[in-house]
Amino acid sequence: MVANYTWLLLCVPSQPSANYVMTKKTGLPYSLFHQPSRTGASGAFASQRAFTVIELIVCMGIVAVLCGILLPSLRAARETSCKLNCQSNERQVGTATVAYGMQSNSRIPPSFNAEGTNPLRRELMASRLQDGGLPGNAGWDGLGLLVKGGYLGNCQCLYCPSHHGDHSFGRYADDYASKDSASEQVQIYTNYHYSGHIRRQVGAGLPATRDTAITIDSGSDVLLLTDGLRTRSDFNHETGLNRMMADLSIEWWADTGNQLRNRIPDNVTLAGASSAAFDIIWDDINPQQPPEGP
Repeated sequence: MVANYTWLLLCVPSQPSANYVMTKKTGLPYSLFHQPSRTGASGAFASQRAFTVIELIVCMGIVAVLCGILLPSLRAARETSCKLNCQSNERQVGTATVAYGMQSNSRIPPSFNAEGTNPLRRELMASRLQDGGLPGNAGWDGLGLLVKGGYLGNCQCLYCPSHHGDHSFGRYADDYASKDSASEQVQIYTNYHYSGHIRRQVGAGLPATRDTAITIDSGSDVLLLTDGLRTRSDFNHETGLNRMMADLSIEWWADTGNQLRNRIPDNVTLAGASSAAFDIIWDDINPQQPPEGP
């Protein structure tokens, strides 16, 4: 039996190192049967199987599906937050309007674009006019008079967080800060459409359109402020708009099937072409009860 291991003994060093462990059965070094890995201490990790390409593709597909499920919900949550911020902005403007009216015989800020036989109601988003507007106001007009008079401490409330057009607060921030020292050549637009100080009344019993002054106590049937309607890019929210009545009540008006938005012109040239078309849009948002008597 011993002779059979003669050739193996020749491979064993005369004095094995401390790393050699003798087996009980053969009396031979353990290292003869179990050679250490070439990778040394990391050999245990080298024997583990890595991800295959198919597994990576499956993982990426699962992540894509989860993103597709979650993103619409996140987008809807963000839009809901923007609607609430928009309502808060309109409420601040309404409070400033009441403060203005308390010092102006209950009248709300006048607007040059609401006067005359052919008022430019589509331009009532402007808070400062390039041609100066009403005399003595240094170009400020409509909601801009709340800025000029110091009734609005934060002019950013004139801009909706959902606005995606050209009229952002950052574009006009310096002009608001300079107030009366700003150049009167600067035309400033807000993101909200103002009614102006004159109410256009139509209905049975009237031989023609009747205009009356709007006051801070006009009530819940008079539309005072809404999201922008000048051009389609001024339509802040995709599915409707916030509107504030003269009693400062605010509600969401849903635009079913984008019917209202699709009737708004795409560009400024078309926007200024027809005031009558805009009046129809305004009346759709603010259905009025027929006035009593002539």
